[in-house]
Amino acid sequence: MPPRNVARGRVGLNMYLAALALVCIVPMAMLSGYAAWRTGNAYKQTATARLSDTALTLASSIESDIDSHFTALSVIASLWPLQTQSGTFNLTSSRFDGIGLDGGVQVVEVFDGEVAATLPPAVAEVALRSAERDAPAKSNLVPGGSYTEHRIHLAMPLGNKGEPNDRIAVLSIPPGQLIHTLQQREGALTGILVAVTDGNGRIVARSRDPEKVVGMTAPDWKKLEDLGTESGWFEARTTEGLSTVLSFQKLKGPEGWTLVVGEPLDVFNARWQTPFVGLLLGSVLALAFATVAVIKIGGLIRRPVEALAAHSMAVANGDGSSALAPIPPSSVCEFETLRTSVEAAEAARRENDRRLRTVASAGALVFWRWSPGGNIVWVEGWETLTGVPDHEALGMAWLDRVHPDDRDRVVETFRQQVGEAELVDIEFRLLVAGERWLWVRDRGGPVIDDAGDVLQWAGVLEDIDARKCNEARIAYMALHDALTDLGNRTLLRDRLDQAAARAGRGEISALMALDLDRFKQVNDTFGHPVGDALLREVADRLRHSTRDVDHVARLGGDEFAILQHDVEDEDAVLLLAARIIAAISAPYEIDGHTITIGASIGMVLIDAKAPGVDEFMRRADKALYRAKENGRGQAAFHSRAGNIAAS
Repeated sequence: MPPRNVARGRVGLNMYLAALALVCIVPMAMLSGYAAWRTGNAYKQTATARLSDTALTLASSIESDIDSHFTALSVIASLWPLQTQSGTFNLTSSRFDGIGLDGGVQVVEVFDGEVAATLPPAVAEVALRSAERDAPAKSNLVPGGSYTEHRIHLAMPLGNKGEPNDRIAVLSIPPGQLIHTLQQREGALTGILVAVTDGNGRIVARSRDPEKVVGMTAPDWKKLEDLGTESGWFEARTTEGLSTVLSFQKLKGPEGWTLVVGEPLDVFNARWQTPFVGLLLGSVLALAFATVAVIKIGGLIRRPVEALAAHSMAVANGDGSSALAPIPPSSVCEFETLRTSVEAAEAARRENDRRLRTVASAGALVFWRWSPGGNIVWVEGWETLTGVPDHEALGMAWLDRVHPDDRDRVVETFRQQVGEAELVDIEFRLLVAGERWLWVRDRGGPVIDDAGDVLQWAGVLEDIDARKCNEARIAYMALHDALTDLGNRTLLRDRLDQAAARAGRGEISALMALDLDRFKQVNDTFGHPVGDALLREVADRLRHSTRDVDHVARLGGDEFAILQHDVEDEDAVLLLAARIIAAISAPYEIDGHTITIGASIGMVLIDAKAPGVDEFMRRADKALYRAKENGRGQAAFHSRAGNIAAS
């Protein structure tokens, strides 16, 4: 008997051991992980701060560099009488040695917010902006055809307050003349990338390969703009496609120039990930060592308990306990007591199984046990009966061998009786060895425990095929003629009842009463054995003359009846009657004798105005007598008005 699931809702020994290990190990692992995380985060912040400090320092230097150009431009204005001149002239560093200016200077006059001459758009724009602010201004990068042709325009008011027009000095220089800091510090910037971008995101200067990239738009400029802060850091890609961590610092002024300092992402990550990984690896190794130790120690307790539990369950479920490995002995007193108890239970179970197998093999019996849910959990004798191994009947698999016409009835009966804890008693057909259908009877009932709960179901499957065959034969004989194997009067009346019911739905049938002519002379001349053989021949000819849907019956002696279905009109009935008379009138060869007989037929329609089965038979007999009066081999209809119509 399978035990109830006592483990449901309970925690196994492994879980308790695991919980003990977790209680000891998890706090240590959490502390180690937290310390490693804090350390790694601190290293990451340090690496980020290093880049930010570098960006802030370089931004200040570059701002000073730009301011120095405005100062130099102011000196030029003081040395040159620009207040009284307009137009263009060039500066060279050789002439103004120490100032470091190379470029062209244009004096731009601004009247009422508009420049007085036709100028390049970038020059006009920076001049107007300087005039409006009355302060120095610088333009974004104006791209040229090559690195040396790129320009930046610096504009500064000339201090002509009170005059109707503003005079602005605009110095146009290449980017390399504006920002010297990056070139001067190139040796000190090894390992990092420094660049300056204008307000449109174009690269104005870069510490590495400026000739190739100045004038290009920084790849992740939009990402920087989306941050919306004056400084910060983010991951980006360089113009060469390298992954980089960038720290940025906005330069002073409304133009939106930005200095960025970048370090390769792998180098940046290595600064903080290396110590973090080391701490984390140490924590993992410590945790792994503690876990292995707990598993080893727990196994000393777990293994004998698991062996006893598995063996006990196998014995209780009948899972081939004789083939199980023996339970290893234990030095623990309690475990040894359990082991001896399990072995005793196993021996008792094997003895009981041997008794059941002996009984099952002695006859066509199958013993079974169900779970409370209706699934077979154990069976004995199934292979002997069906030729299929016992284990293939477990669960609901046995239903696959139930006859398809019986399967729904069997399932519904089991569902109802199992659900109500009633006795099971049902008969059905089962596919057995030899691929034949065998009638069986399944009987069983619930096994109740002391609390009134169903532990399981137990029962037996027995062979009742011989009884069912006898019952079927008796039922068949009760409705059929023993001599001709045709239906008898009882079966005919049942078919007439059905035909009358169908007539109410508009399906017309016809009843024929048939009597053999000269049959008495055959019996008197050749004897009853020949007469019986003749009746069997007549029955065969009637079968062949009618359809499968029609019904032929022998009423007794030489009287027969034919129930013709799906009749369209009287002509169809007369056509069948003529065919039957011709078939019966053909000569017979029986025991060396040539015999000729005839037949007379009386017919009546079975329609919606049906008066009843007895009345139909009376009318058919009356029509038969009328046919005989008209002469042998005749057929006559009983009219609806009650008169007789001869064929």
